[in-house]
Amino acid sequence: MLIRSVSSDAILYTNSSFELSMGLSDSDLRSKSLLDWIHVDDREQLQQAIDAGQGEVGARHAAKDGQWELFDWRIRTNAEGVIALGRSHRAYDASLPAAIPSEALGIRTMAETLADMVRIAEAKNPGMRCSILLTNASQDRVSVGAGPSFPAEYNAAIEGMVLGPMVGSCGTAAYWNVPVVVEDIFSDPLWSGYRDVAKIAGVAACWSHPITSTDGVVLGAMALYSDQPSSPTRSQLDGLEIAARMVGLAVERDRLEDALRQAEKLKALGVLAGGIAHDFNNVLTAVLGNAELAMDTLAEDTEAYQRLTDIVRAATSATDLCGQMLAYAGRGTLARETLELNSMVDEISSLLRVSISKKANIVKQLSKTPLSVLADRGQLRQVILNLIGNASEAVGDNPGQIVICTEACHYTRQQLDSLYSRSDLVEGEYARLSVMDTGVGMDDSTRAHIFDPFFSTKPTGSGLGLAAVQGIVSRHDGAISLESAPGDGTTFSIILPRVACASEHLQTTSEAWIPVEGTCVLVVDDEPSVLSIQADILEKGGYTVLRADEGLAAIDIFRREGDSIACVLLDYSMPGMNGEEVCQELHDLRPGIPVILMSGFTEQEFSKRLESAGFAAFLPKPTKKAALLETISSVLNSKLPALR
Repeated sequence: MLIRSVSSDAILYTNSSFELSMGLSDSDLRSKSLLDWIHVDDREQLQQAIDAGQGEVGARHAAKDGQWELFDWRIRTNAEGVIALGRSHRAYDASLPAAIPSEALGIRTMAETLADMVRIAEAKNPGMRCSILLTNASQDRVSVGAGPSFPAEYNAAIEGMVLGPMVGSCGTAAYWNVPVVVEDIFSDPLWSGYRDVAKIAGVAACWSHPITSTDGVVLGAMALYSDQPSSPTRSQLDGLEIAARMVGLAVERDRLEDALRQAEKLKALGVLAGGIAHDFNNVLTAVLGNAELAMDTLAEDTEAYQRLTDIVRAATSATDLCGQMLAYAGRGTLARETLELNSMVDEISSLLRVSISKKANIVKQLSKTPLSVLADRGQLRQVILNLIGNASEAVGDNPGQIVICTEACHYTRQQLDSLYSRSDLVEGEYARLSVMDTGVGMDDSTRAHIFDPFFSTKPTGSGLGLAAVQGIVSRHDGAISLESAPGDGTTFSIILPRVACASEHLQTTSEAWIPVEGTCVLVVDDEPSVLSIQADILEKGGYTVLRADEGLAAIDIFRREGDSIACVLLDYSMPGMNGEEVCQELHDLRPGIPVILMSGFTEQEFSKRLESAGFAAFLPKPTKKAALLETISSVLNSKLPALR
């Protein structure tokens, strides 16, 4: 195997097998550039990979005796420039048995499964020890998956090792996705930074093989260690590759099952949160309506009026909380428009400077390219506010920094799969917003629960913030990720699909509503308090009101009084018949009767059915008195725009 820098022509690494088979020393190799050693017919394709800074090609390398050896070349780019790794094509071409079905891996925990695989590999190679290292989500570090035969001090030293083009056997194998054989740890330059660690374990040789998923994503590396300098046999290398395949299947299956469990948990919690928000909105309808009606009977300068004003304000805030719960549940209203992300960050960060930690310095690193996304303005603002607010709380009273970055990114299918847990993301162009802080960071336990609803690290926190953020981002066809460690701060990143260009945000002004005196409205709701307050508001607004507490009763009233009824205000969730079924029955009795749907859920929940079911308008619960009266008047006066 050969590793050399293309940018500087430096020879970074050669192993003994290369020198023996090719007859070339480092000084020989330095005498010519890489391409000068490559067969003239193969140079163009290798040059293309070098120009691209990445790629895999086959190209023949000259030996000392003038013969040509076919090499598999892998090109990567890092901070030092373009680096090439070459290995003999015939060194690792043994045919291998088909992948072992995942069903054969059992149902044990991942840690137990990996430990068992390590012991099996050790049993097949007497006198040797085995370990498994797994890569993190960003594939730049490793953690110990299993190493039961090694001292705890050794495993602790390896934990968190950074991957790189020449970092030990496993770090190099995972970086390049190739097998790496180090016959003598104490003379091989790949281990130059880890020889003290090797002394702890008492190992002198290490043969590593990358662990990959079925679609080729590197998941880690598996290694066999010898206490004495030694080289592997063909059989040992084949056995190590087969074992690494088995580990890859086990790790991949475990991660897929974990993602499925997480999705099912979030779905169940979403249903719960949505149900709570719906029922709470019914309660708020009665609180808000009664408070507003009471305010109509009082002078504004009275103490009672001011207290009722506080009640209305509190009910409105509670409505916002319900909106967060519905956003988490995936049921929040979306009024999408084309927005420019950089402008929104500028606006919000400027407003927040007076409210965030005075010790926190905000640094904005915004893309010079406009980043337009299709999003709900209010919900996207909530996401940005939440992330910056959390970063401020993480910094706290200590001097620190909050860095807000935006950038345009193109994600391939493989990159999306490795960085985000959502499998429905579409390959293409995304706008990425990252909020980084230099705060206290999070441990593994906190990171595992940070997006759970009602989980909070603050004594008085509701725990809905990040759960709602995740729900909002998901409904905008995006994803969110987290990187954090104790003492190293935290970075939240969201990605949203980019659109071509930003459009102006159009403001609409509502027309003044016109009271319709004496007009009859049928109000239908199974919640007595909601039915009572809606009827009272309409009666005080000059309407005649008929009341029904469920669907069948509403139909009976309509059969008797249908000619006098001008409009129906109808709840959706009722026992027996739901609002859609009642609406259909009313239209069968009298086509064209205006029916306004009310619900503790949102219009988005019914967007596909509102027009087809024949509803004239939608009102969320709770709705303020003025909005209720205006909507009914607009429907009766044919001023409400047609539903789209």
